[in-house]
Amino acid sequence: MPIVSVSPADRAGFLDLVNAEIRPDRAKTNAWDDFPVILGPQNSLWQLVYKMDDGFIAGCIACLIRLLKTSCGDIPVAGVGGVVTHPDFRGRGISSALQNEMLLRLKGKKIPLGVLWTDQPEIYSGRGFAAAGWEIHASVAELAISEPIPPEWSIRNFRNDDTDDVTLLFNQHPYRTVREPDDSAAYYNMPGTQGFLLVDSADQIKAAIFCGKGGDFPHYITEWSGDPAVLPYLFQYANQQGLAQQVLIPAGSDHLVNSLVDMGSGWVALPSGQWVVLDAETLVEQVESFGGEIPEDLHDPVAWLGSVDSDGQPLIGTLTAAVWGFDSV
Repeated sequence: MPIVSVSPADRAGFLDLVNAEIRPDRAKTNAWDDFPVILGPQNSLWQLVYKMDDGFIAGCIACLIRLLKTSCGDIPVAGVGGVVTHPDFRGRGISSALQNEMLLRLKGKKIPLGVLWTDQPEIYSGRGFAAAGWEIHASVAELAISEPIPPEWSIRNFRNDDTDDVTLLFNQHPYRTVREPDDSAAYYNMPGTQGFLLVDSADQIKAAIFCGKGGDFPHYITEWSGDPAVLPYLFQYANQQGLAQQVLIPAGSDHLVNSLVDMGSGWVALPSGQWVVLDAETLVEQVESFGGEIPEDLHDPVAWLGSVDSDGQPLIGTLTAAVWGFDSV
C-alpha cells in the first residue's frame, strides 16, 4: 500500500512538502514553526504520506487527536491538517486516498468528531464535513477603558519559565483542549508569537494573552486567560503595540463579549471550523450520559455543535465545544 505513517527517513521530505504548499516563499516562519505539535516527530503515527514506487512523497495528511472538554464531558476530537499533494501529482486521486485512509483509521479508533480549517470547504463536503460550531471575533482596536491599570500592576513579556503558571490559567476555561504536557510550551514559544502578562507587585500573573500563531492569525490575540475584568488592559496594550486588532473568543467563553461591547468593541460570529461526525454511536453514548438531547440526524455536525444563524448570531447545538487558536491545525 502506498500510504504509510511517516518514518524517520520520511520526515524531511514530509515537512518540505507541507512547507512548500502552505507557506509562501517570503513567509517568516516555516510550517513546523506554526504547527509544532501536529507536525512534530512525536505525532508521526498520525502523519500519513503517499509514496510512489521510487519512494518519492507525492502527498500527505496529518491529524492531532486530543480530548476536548465540552458541555457533555471529555470527547476525543481529531484535528485534521497538512492535506497536501505535490503539484506534479495532482489529479490522480492522491488527496482523496489520503483523506479516506485517515478517516478510516480514525473511525477504527472510535474518535467521535473531526475538524479541519480550509478555504476550500467544497473539497471535504463529500466526506461529511460542514461548517459548524461557532466563535466570536471581536475588535480590540477601539477599546475605551475608563479606568487605568492599578498602579501596583504592570504588563511584561511572557518568559519561558511562565509556562506552567499560564497553563494553569488556561486550564480554568470550562471548554478547551486537554493538552499534553509539552503542548503549551511548544505553542507559547512559536517563532512569531508574542505573549504578555498582567502581573501584580509580587509578579503574580493576573491575566495572559498571546498574539499571533507563528505566521498564522496575523493581528489576532489567539489565546487569553485569567481575570476577564482585567483582560481588556492586555488587549489594548497589544493593539497599541501594533500586534493585534482582533481577539478570538471561542464558544463558552463569550462572557467576555458583553464587557468588550460596552468598551466600544464590535464583533462577528463565525463557524469554528469544518466538522465531521466520525462515530455517531460513541457520540450518542457520551451525550446521553450527560443528559444531552440527541439530534434526529446523527451525522449532521451542525445539529450536534450548532453554527451561526442567518442573522449572524451563534446557534447553540446539543454540545458546546471550543477550539482555541493554538489548538487549531
